[in-house]
Amino acid sequence: MKALKFTIFTFIISLLSLFHANATHLRAGEITAKRISNTTLTYRVTLTTYTDQINGVQANEGQNFVKFYFGVTGVPLYDVKRKKKFLINASTMCNVYDTTFTFPAQGKYTITCAITNRNANTVNLPGRTDELSFFVETTIVVNGALGLNNTPVLLNIPIDTAGVGKRFIHNPGAFDADGDSLAYRLTTPKRDFGEGSGLGEFITGYKDPASLGQPLLTEDGSGASVFKIDPITGDLIWDAPGKFTTPQYQINVAFIVEEWRKGFDGKYAKIGEITRDMQIIVVETPNNRPLLTVPNQICVEAGQKVEFKVSARDKDNSNLKITTNSGVYNRDASGVNTSYVFPLEAKFTPLNQTQKSPAEGTFTWETNCKHVREQAYDVLFKVEDFPGRFAVQLTDTKTVKIKVIPPRPRGLIAKNTERGTELRWQLYPDCNIQKAEIVVYRKEGCSNYIPSQCELGLPASLGFVEVARVSVKDTFFLDTKTQNGKIYSYSIVASLASSDFVSIPSVPSNEACVGSELPQLAPVMTNVSIDKTDIQNGQITVKWTRPLNFDSTNFKGPYQYKLYRATGISGGVFQLITSISTKVNKLADTIFVDKALNTFQNGYTYKVAFLYEGEKILAESQAASSVRLTAVSDAQKVKLSWQANVPWNNDNRKHRIYREVKNKPGTFNLIAEVGVQAVNTYVYFDDGLDRFPDDGTNTIQLIIDSTYCYKVETVGAYLKLPQLGLLNNFSQVSCGSPIDNTPPCPPNFTSEEIDCQNLDRKAICEASSLSNKFKWSTPLSTAGIICRKDISKYNIYYARYKDEKPKLLASVPSTETSYTHVRPLQDGFAGCYYITAVNLLNIESAPSNIICKDNCPTVELPNVFTPNGDGKNDTFSPLTCTAFIQTISIEIYNRNGTKVYEASGNNLNWDGKSTNGIELPSGTYYYLAKVLIQRLDKNDETPSTIKGWIELIR
Repeated sequence: MKALKFTIFTFIISLLSLFHANATHLRAGEITAKRISNTTLTYRVTLTTYTDQINGVQANEGQNFVKFYFGVTGVPLYDVKRKKKFLINASTMCNVYDTTFTFPAQGKYTITCAITNRNANTVNLPGRTDELSFFVETTIVVNGALGLNNTPVLLNIPIDTAGVGKRFIHNPGAFDADGDSLAYRLTTPKRDFGEGSGLGEFITGYKDPASLGQPLLTEDGSGASVFKIDPITGDLIWDAPGKFTTPQYQINVAFIVEEWRKGFDGKYAKIGEITRDMQIIVVETPNNRPLLTVPNQICVEAGQKVEFKVSARDKDNSNLKITTNSGVYNRDASGVNTSYVFPLEAKFTPLNQTQKSPAEGTFTWETNCKHVREQAYDVLFKVEDFPGRFAVQLTDTKTVKIKVIPPRPRGLIAKNTERGTELRWQLYPDCNIQKAEIVVYRKEGCSNYIPSQCELGLPASLGFVEVARVSVKDTFFLDTKTQNGKIYSYSIVASLASSDFVSIPSVPSNEACVGSELPQLAPVMTNVSIDKTDIQNGQITVKWTRPLNFDSTNFKGPYQYKLYRATGISGGVFQLITSISTKVNKLADTIFVDKALNTFQNGYTYKVAFLYEGEKILAESQAASSVRLTAVSDAQKVKLSWQANVPWNNDNRKHRIYREVKNKPGTFNLIAEVGVQAVNTYVYFDDGLDRFPDDGTNTIQLIIDSTYCYKVETVGAYLKLPQLGLLNNFSQVSCGSPIDNTPPCPPNFTSEEIDCQNLDRKAICEASSLSNKFKWSTPLSTAGIICRKDISKYNIYYARYKDEKPKLLASVPSTETSYTHVRPLQDGFAGCYYITAVNLLNIESAPSNIICKDNCPTVELPNVFTPNGDGKNDTFSPLTCTAFIQTISIEIYNRNGTKVYEASGNNLNWDGKSTNGIELPSGTYYYLAKVLIQRLDKNDETPSTIKGWIELIR
């Protein structure tokens, strides 16, 4: 990967050159470690530092050695030689020091390094920071059982640039080659406790960056400034840097990257942590940061290709460059090829290429089984803009998590034979992993489970039990431990070891079901019909047939049925609820009324077994559930949907819908016959109409928020047992209410107009920010229609330019009737706003009236200035506040028509010197200024020319 680049422009370099320099050069760094021997506890320890090339060149040139402390009692500090150095950019040098060290025994060790000194003028550290030492440390657990463990490597350079008032994001790009879990937390930078001690201490007087400067607001002005790190992703977020007493300043912060290893017991233990001390340079700039768009987390099975687009846009239409780093590229922080992941590594194109906005790149990675690990791979993407000479580059950073899981086994089939149940599947991909196996699972009944894309293993709730483990090279298993007449389903899962400690299951295979065909000599379930809906006294009638093709001469009595019940319509744990003796004749002994049930909240599933000679099971029926009806609110309607898991076929029939008579509880009218096809078509919307007039018309008007109750009668049949006829079963009673989906009325939206004639620009500039204030009210009625009162919140939308589509700016509670949009000074007032109301059903109103505000396009220049250093009129600057100026360029000519000075930027401060820095004599000079004001309409953002004479008096 290319080293991180940020541009410090001429005026910033000049400012930095004024800083005190006395053996002061350290800006950032961290220590990493890697075990390199299987037989000894030997580690390669590396310190990477980043030093100041503007004021610390001599100090860094002399820093050929540093001292490491390894935390071993009696072992003195080690002199470690610098192995290489290279420029990151014109202002930063990267230095690499490394050595090997063999620890005397297992244990926890903290490796430290202190260097004199930090670079100057770090504003959140106390006093003269060039007199503060730089101190970093890394803690590792040395244990032979951890194997050739590596600490994480940090692939993103720890020097970054932020803009005042702009949301800042930095990510260290941490990569752990061992696949350990990483966590992040902030800490306070440290200094050397005492020369030669090897110990550090927190720097007293350290200031949280969120407390620096003014205004202490987020980029969108919605809250107080924050500085935090995401403990999971490692995103270091500063929203947003405040304006300081100087137009540019620097801070140092520190954070810790923790390394956690999963053990044999499934618990995680911390095995190390790295402290990174980094520097952020903050600059006032009119530049807008670019915005990066990346996909959400990606999950693929090994062997699948990962490919996605990364795009970026810049509000200022500046050129852009998208860079990326991660261990998946097999490149270290300096761009040197290394080996973090098994080939093939990922690719990103175009790499390090400047593009016009919008910019785009493509990430591709051909994954394989060697890439499987428990933790996702973090791939860091960064976009930087190129705004021109007079503005500072800004960036946006985002991370994509890519999880690579074992490929799922495919093609599972099951077949009952005389020997048992035969399972066959396709040969598993050759992963060349020693600890890899196929796990075979079985359960009673069929669940028709379809796993989601990245759902590893079988959920315990399905009731599958492990029955065997075989080699990944096997494609066959014989299950000899099943019972005749029962229904079983099978699924297989691959288990691949990603380390000595962790094995990762694959997504389950397809489910293979045996015995789901009608078993011979078994009873057949025909009815599970709900008679009564109640939370305690519900009642279900269950019916079944006598055993199919039963011959009493082959199986002696006594005979009995055993009826089992499970809670829920997907089965589960079956419990015996009754035993019924039978003579297998025409007596009505194949029916049972199940009472004292909670049919209001639960569905139930039943199956029946036939036994001979007392307790010998001849065969067991397939399971059948009750019909479960759901009634939910809909717009002026009630939506009904129902389902049942039964061995007969309810598809391609007409199911019946019943609605309870309002003034006759318990009396239901048939209101519709619904033609259904597949299960997902078991839906009906009741709008009050009675669509079954044969029993009388009972059309009603559904009243909003009133409750209506329903039940459904399903109709089905066994296709292979037509003699059983149609099977009718009732659901429980379910109730729902129609709702009003009409949107709220748009609020009345108001705001004070901007009076450019009387605008106090001085007060605006002194406040360093400005605000647009709005008020609103909700009308009682609109066009004769009474407005809804169930408002839950208001949404405020904003667009910077009038031809842009407004985006959501803020949501405020319904109790609020005003909103203030606080904005950075350089953005001005310009923008368009509207508001909507949202009710309790999350229905949003139409937009209110649109309010647009523009900046005042006025710039006044003086006709005299006195650059004599008395603090009064020392520069030729606008008389009015430059809050709304986007760019201003100036050309100064003497009386002879010779150009003596020119400059451009977002401000004008001519000090009476020529372009070469030579003081010009007193006299009259001609100026030509071109000013670009930020406006509401992009078409109005054209430079205006101001000409005139200026008297320079010394």
